[in-house]
Amino acid sequence: MKIVFIGGIKFSHALLSTILENNFDVKAVFSYDVSKKTLHSDYASFDSISEKYNILLKKITNINDPENIEILEKIKPDIILVLGWSQIIKSEILSIPKIAVIGSHPTELPKYRGRAPIPWSIIKGLKQSALTLFYIDEGTDHGDILDQVKFSIEDSDDANTIYKKITKIGKDMILRNLTLLERNTANRIKQDESKFIENWKKRTPDDGLIDWNSSAEKIHTLIRATTHPYPGAFTEFKNQKLIIWKSEFLNNSIAQSSSNPGIVEEINNDNILVGTGKGILKILKISYQDGNELNKIFSTSDIGTKLGL
Repeated sequence: MKIVFIGGIKFSHALLSTILENNFDVKAVFSYDVSKKTLHSDYASFDSISEKYNILLKKITNINDPENIEILEKIKPDIILVLGWSQIIKSEILSIPKIAVIGSHPTELPKYRGRAPIPWSIIKGLKQSALTLFYIDEGTDHGDILDQVKFSIEDSDDANTIYKKITKIGKDMILRNLTLLERNTANRIKQDESKFIENWKKRTPDDGLIDWNSSAEKIHTLIRATTHPYPGAFTEFKNQKLIIWKSEFLNNSIAQSSSNPGIVEEINNDNILVGTGKGILKILKISYQDGNELNKIFSTSDIGTKLGL
């Protein structure tokens, strides 16, 4: 079974590695051109893995360009895998493979469709999500479901831990389903449109801007949703962009009575307490864009300083 792989992020790289380690026949890999690196915070290079397995690697800006379609037509793949790719696959490509074009989406389709599913899952307060493999058609996340594995989202989870969960689940799913597709015994389940809830919009780095008038809990949720591998939640301190990667929030009676949004209230060896519109935010991991860490940024003289843009 001839496979073409399309993917450009760390999730993609992990699944491709698993596929190749299990001796599936990957004829070509299409990945993002390096010019796309600034648009994808979890961008991955496929140079080494393609060289290791002697696979054709095409670095591209748009999979639907005529030259890419021509390459696909010459290969005549049985399966095209689109795992970790943000562009819509047009009909010219959908008609090429003998079996199917298979995509992935880290939500419980058809409930939630659209962009930035991991951050939105946290922001929306979901307690459960899923990784879905589906047959790509001309809609957006509308194709029949090949497989779906659910997982829980704990209060302690953030974007990084969910990304790891999805990657681990994805490795098992792709191996299992490639074997089923090869044997012509794979599932094909039509999405139940009555279960559709919401279409999520694209998020940008600017969506990580912290509003200190919000509650500590809401700010903490934003930090969880935008931490690695994403750009992070941010504010400003001493005319520099400050990125907050990890936090906790305090909502005890003392914290409730403190309402000093954005004010640095206490500085300790391993955390900083900042006032919000409701409650206290405990900052545990923070950096400037140049990488300087917590204890190099704040000193006790900064107590009473207001953060924010």
